[in-house]
Amino acid sequence: MKRLLLLFVLAASIHTTVTAQRDNSDLPLPPAKNIYGEIGGPGILSLNYDQRFKGQKGLGFRVGAGGIGFLTSGVFAIPVGLNYLSGSNGHYLELGAGASAITITDGEDFFENSSSTIFGYLNFGYRYQPEKNGFTGRVFVSPLITGAGVFPFYGGISFGFKF
Repeated sequence: MKRLLLLFVLAASIHTTVTAQRDNSDLPLPPAKNIYGEIGGPGILSLNYDQRFKGQKGLGFRVGAGGIGFLTSGVFAIPVGLNYLSGSNGHYLELGAGASAITITDGEDFFENSSSTIFGYLNFGYRYQPEKNGFTGRVFVSPLITGAGVFPFYGGISFGFKF
């Protein structure tokens, strides 16, 4: 679990693409970066960082932290995954897959009576992401793949900011 938390901190602190002055309009735009809050999805109730590897669409990654009921009992989740955006003018089809590490506690403190597991998820949805900085939004279906089976009718929404 400590490794996953370290991975989250490192991924969230990535600040890529130091750019010099641009005097040529045909240069590609820097990778799109988003921070968003998500209700539902693989983090239950989570804060996430998302970035394209190159440009405004195409392949990218996400990493987050979330859950519900943290003080004495609840669920803590760390979702990570890859996603792909296809579309134009700020309107994208989003397809993705990943895994979420989950710790469930039901004791007097966080470490008492806890158990951990990992489940997979898929992501199919719509993303609004402006070409310049600004408000972003997502609506998606996110089937969960667990040891107990597949839960196909799970999803969520998210709102955030592209910078």
